[in-house]
Amino acid sequence: MYNNILVPIDGSDNANKALDVALDLNKAFGSKITVLTVIHNIHYDSESLRSELYEGLLTNAHKLVEGCRDYAWNKAGVTIDGNVVDGNPKQEIIDFARDRQFDLIIIGKTGTNAINRVFLGSTTAYVVRHADTQVLVVNA
Repeated sequence: MYNNILVPIDGSDNANKALDVALDLNKAFGSKITVLTVIHNIHYDSESLRSELYEGLLTNAHKLVEGCRDYAWNKAGVTIDGNVVDGNPKQEIIDFARDRQFDLIIIGKTGTNAINRVFLGSTTAYVVRHADTQVLVVNA
């Protein structure tokens, strides 16, 4: 039923739960799982400040992806793909899913932003409204 699943990740409990749901679907359908994290492109006045901050964000993003790969392998014996991209998370998730023709996006209800924990996260709401494929919203 679901051959190709995208799981946007940001290190939040909801994103981690979304990965667990994807692993369950992998067990049921043999689905391929891809995790995606987006480094939000923020503009700074100083190029050196931007470079230093960006390198830190990039390092953390790759650690997050590797952590998900390790988790999937250790929990379920599943090898997953991982990607890091730059841009606006809302649009990058939509574009990534569209370009690679995913069957399903599994996304956490809210992300790491404390304000968004009260309501449906703005990125999640955007993905639900604009995705060309089915979206499963997971709440931890």
